[in-house]
Amino acid sequence: MSFDLDGCRVYAEAGELLADGHVRETYDDALLVEAEHFTGRWLEPGDAVIVQVLSAVRGECVYDAVVAWAETGRVEVRELRLREAVQKRSAVRVPTSLPFRVTHRLEGREQVELDSPLDLVVVDVSAHGLRFSAPVEIEPDTRLALHFQADGVDAPMVVRVLRVTEMPRGYAHGCTIEGLDERRTDDLFSFVLAEQRRQRAARLDAI
Repeated sequence: MSFDLDGCRVYAEAGELLADGHVRETYDDALLVEAEHFTGRWLEPGDAVIVQVLSAVRGECVYDAVVAWAETGRVEVRELRLREAVQKRSAVRVPTSLPFRVTHRLEGREQVELDSPLDLVVVDVSAHGLRFSAPVEIEPDTRLALHFQADGVDAPMVVRVLRVTEMPRGYAHGCTIEGLDERRTDDLFSFVLAEQRRQRAARLDAI
């Protein structure tokens, strides 16, 4: 079991969120959690907690555990006992800065060429949705043909605009992804988790 750099939350048995961050180290049946947000200063060795890990391999894993030690921003948990493992791909989102050029929209199943190509930047992505910025406003319910290519992902898809927000420079568009098969959805989910891990590692290297 290795969860290094995977997202992690630690909860009290009553449900209070105590630590929200990532797994710094994995060893034996223990995890060292480094938290960007930490309210568990009162934790003592032996206290029972619930640990939620978002694994790139196993999805969301929830464990019963006990505290080994805790200090500001860090807590080590031991004696992990798996409670459940489920996939929650739609909830995991990562910031990006990926430029794409879109040349077609969809009307029903027919692709219609745009009057001029649309250059956009995908600013965050999940397995089931994304947000992009563009210099022009695109109406909600517009469906665009986007060929998403990034590390480990080669996925032609359709994105449907759900909402538009005006920004200081251009417009942000929240979209749902349509037309992905299960394999490509899994590829996109793996990319999201891998990018999260890469960004966390970069932040640690910068410290």
